[in-house]
Amino acid sequence: MKKKTLLGILSILIVVISLFIVKQSVGLHKEVKNFKIPTKETRHLGEMSTYKWITVKKISKKHNVSTEEIFKALEIKPHPGDENMDIRDLGRKYNKSLDEMKKNLSKIIGTEGKRK
Repeated sequence: MKKKTLLGILSILIVVISLFIVKQSVGLHKEVKNFKIPTKETRHLGEMSTYKWITVKKISKKHNVSTEEIFKALEIKPHPGDENMDIRDLGRKYNKSLDEMKKNLSKIIGTEGKRK
């Protein structure tokens, strides 16, 4: 009798745990299904916009502009290694505001696009 009781309790416990796992799996599936990939219109642009994370070297490669021209447009006298710093850190190093850096970068990138 003791074995049958123990077997019954374990069976009920297995069924309860299985139902709990199924419920959690269905809830997780619904959450994943409702997840929407951010688009350009819905993403937060504040401190997360791309131009603050890109380096001068990458900008020069992407837009076919020399690093010297970029530093001239940013009104910065560069030191060795500055071309590998991202724009945000470069602005902090030379006490330039991010808006000013963005405006100066858009001037050189905008004029480069018109030259082609």
